[in-house]
Amino acid sequence: MTAEPEAGEWFLRYFAPEELDRLEQFPVRIPTGHEFGLLGLLGAWHTHVCRLRADLELPDSDPSACGVHDLVTALFLRDFVDRGITTLGTERTAGVDAALADADARFRSLTEEDGVELLAVAEPETAGRAAEHWWWRRIPLSGPARRELDRVATRGRSGQAGEG
Repeated sequence: MTAEPEAGEWFLRYFAPEELDRLEQFPVRIPTGHEFGLLGLLGAWHTHVCRLRADLELPDSDPSACGVHDLVTALFLRDFVDRGITTLGTERTAGVDAALADADARFRSLTEEDGVELLAVAEPETAGRAAEHWWWRRIPLSGPARRELDRVATRGRSGQAGEG
């Protein structure tokens, strides 16, 4: 597996220096009331996607492995990126679209459709989000977070089988 570029190197594929500055200064307000630069949020999404890729082959016992909570954090980050890009309006550029398309394509390649809403079962606060954005309907192909989701599904099926 080839190493993924760090966010700074990745940004240089898509943005001229003056655009980097502009996007870092472009404020995105999140529900807590805090503001972050759009560039930082986009970089964080890229970093989470790279981390998801690195986790695919990790054992559950690896302390650096991401779990379901980390996946949910990444998906909330993607929500914030979407909010920022929507807010950009006419200031949106081809570089922004290309960078986001790259990160999203990588995410899609590492995940599959969550046809039974395992994520909402494991993390009830995410219920209903799958109807809002495609990324909430995706779960990792493998890795510790996926196995955690599978265990939740198995427990749910076992609990339902015992009801009656």
